[in-house]
Amino acid sequence: MLDLRRGRHHATLDPVRNEFPQPFGPYELLRRVGRGGMAEVFLAKATSARGDKRLVALKRMHATLSEDQSAVAMLIEEARLCMRFHHDNIAQTFELGNHDGAYFFIMEYVDGVDLGTVGNLVESRGTCLEPSIAAYVCAAMARGLDYAHNLCDESGQRLGIVHRDVSPQNVLIGRHGEVKLIDFGVAKVASRIQQTMAGIIKGKYAYMSPEQASAEPVDARSDVFSLGICMHELFSGRPLFRAVGAGSPYAILRAVRDDPITPLHELVPGIPLELSRIVHAALERDVQKRTPSAGHLAEELEAWLRNSAPRLDAQGLCTYIRRLVEEAPAGALPQNAIATPPLAKMTGAEYEPSQMSVVAASPLELAEAHTVARPSPMAQPPALSRGPSQQALRASGELGPARRTPAPQSVRVQPAVSAGQWQNADGPRAIAGPLAAASQPAQDLSWRPSRRATLQFLWVGLVALVFALGWSVIATLVKIGKL
Repeated sequence: MLDLRRGRHHATLDPVRNEFPQPFGPYELLRRVGRGGMAEVFLAKATSARGDKRLVALKRMHATLSEDQSAVAMLIEEARLCMRFHHDNIAQTFELGNHDGAYFFIMEYVDGVDLGTVGNLVESRGTCLEPSIAAYVCAAMARGLDYAHNLCDESGQRLGIVHRDVSPQNVLIGRHGEVKLIDFGVAKVASRIQQTMAGIIKGKYAYMSPEQASAEPVDARSDVFSLGICMHELFSGRPLFRAVGAGSPYAILRAVRDDPITPLHELVPGIPLELSRIVHAALERDVQKRTPSAGHLAEELEAWLRNSAPRLDAQGLCTYIRRLVEEAPAGALPQNAIATPPLAKMTGAEYEPSQMSVVAASPLELAEAHTVARPSPMAQPPALSRGPSQQALRASGELGPARRTPAPQSVRVQPAVSAGQWQNADGPRAIAGPLAAASQPAQDLSWRPSRRATLQFLWVGLVALVFALGWSVIATLVKIGKL
């Protein structure tokens, strides 16, 4: 375990290196896959508990964070919350560590494209996503948010988790149709660091809720509004607030708070009125009139999907995204669209905290979630829990013979993939849990104590031994009359 004050003394990092691979503590950075105002993200190689090499996403925070001790404390607290998540629509966070003053996250690696890239592709063509595809993705996002919003502590009290940065860039669509949210809690830390004395919040202004844009307290309904902005853009194929005032932050924040929002069915001819109603209920500026929860929003979208696209599933989403990527013009995809190395992705059952860990998920908890915890049917993407059964489809000849569902691919953070990558995938697969329970035999899930637990055990034993020896010496001296 590292001293949390190290960041104060070692906040100056090495200059940004572009040569890869490069070492970073016990990890090997293979390439950079993204960079933002708070951090840069790398595809990295880590060693599993069994000694095998596995792929992870390593998010290294910028040095500015280490200089603000209150922000560091907030980051640690948010990391503790994120490590409680075990849901198909949230990318797993394994560890928060510190290496030479640089705080970093170790996360599930998502091999796919972010929703922002998908949105840019359709916007550049002057079109929009098919309504059923957009509704499917947004329903999965809402399910992930609802899980986080309702997460409770050991006493049954809600933890009050709010994402604060629900935007297309923080939604990943994996190669096999997985939809995963990332970056829970990071926006809260960013606002702590980047808030000026004038109270101006820096960030993704165009996806803030009115109360967030006004620097007021927020709750789960703030995330519902942000998801409403994402839905409006996906269904319409055009920005809602991003283009206001030529991108001026002040103009965007004012538009988020005050500008009228044109009904969706007036912008997109033929859009179902029910979808337009669902979107605008989420975009109510009065929080009392807004869609009350992400779970309620998911239920409305799923109900529409059952009636309009009952057979849409992860395979359908995968096929649609693959075709979109294949048709993308040259240069439309980010330059980091490089083939993934032929290594398996790290799963929760294989993960072991490093010696640089500040906060880490318990291997025992990960194993228990891996073998026991199962999300409810409502937590699955809509078409996977409703509609015609697999047996009925096979009987009608619309579904091929039964086959074993392979383990899911852990998916990478803020990536993009080339058309060749999608073509080389071994076919769409059904979504399994993020911890890939079916792929590991139960007997392999042996738990080994963490470094912290081992050190604590040794210290307790040493103190007990010294105490016993001390009393023995005193008793001997008393017996021989020396005391």
